[in-house]
Amino acid sequence: MRIVRFQAIRNNLPRVWDFGMAAVGAFLVLIGVGVANVIYNTQVPLPYQDAGVTATWLPPTVTHWRPEINQIAKKYNIDANIVAIIITMESGGDPKAVSEDNAQGLMQVTPLTAGDIAKKFLKQPVTNYSLSDPATNIEFGTAYLAYLRDIFGEPQQSPSWNYTVELIAAGYNGGPGAADSLYKGRGLTDTQTVVYSRDAFNMWRERHAIDSPTFDRWKERGGQTLLNSAAQNQQ
Repeated sequence: MRIVRFQAIRNNLPRVWDFGMAAVGAFLVLIGVGVANVIYNTQVPLPYQDAGVTATWLPPTVTHWRPEINQIAKKYNIDANIVAIIITMESGGDPKAVSEDNAQGLMQVTPLTAGDIAKKFLKQPVTNYSLSDPATNIEFGTAYLAYLRDIFGEPQQSPSWNYTVELIAAGYNGGPGAADSLYKGRGLTDTQTVVYSRDAFNMWRERHAIDSPTFDRWKERGGQTLLNSAAQNQQ
């Protein structure tokens, strides 16, 4: 009887084959996790959304340019909402806007920066262009945003990319050096760039909301003047 009981226990013990298969299974699981991590870590920040501009609270002077924004955002693989937000804060949608620093058009691109964008950041470099042309201006500004995105965007910022938006907005307003300072934890010293990057950050976070408190505050701080000028120049 003891022999029978021992034989039964031995037959119920895991065999070497079972251990081997379990090890193989565990190894395959690890490989699967590794592949998933590789795929995740090679994501492109701020992937273009097929829906294009979706924020419902954006002013009509900006959504007026929705077809151009959607087309160019898709071309540069960047979410159309961030392009629309930058246009809102830069010009309110006014294609004729010119700043004291001679920044021009919808995305307030300066001639000096435009020269670099035309040679380095456009999908197809150009030598002849007009920043007063709305589509050209949007493409130049979007190409520069995509350039900043490629430098400072990181996959681990997914799924919201909030931090990426703050960085590229800081870079768009204060130059790549400002974005780099923010990225490395040194912060920003220019008050305008601080406010600008935080406004972009919060508007981006509120893009799916019915209303944007940040956008409302921006209008109260002087943004409404931009919107009024844009409305006049679109008539």
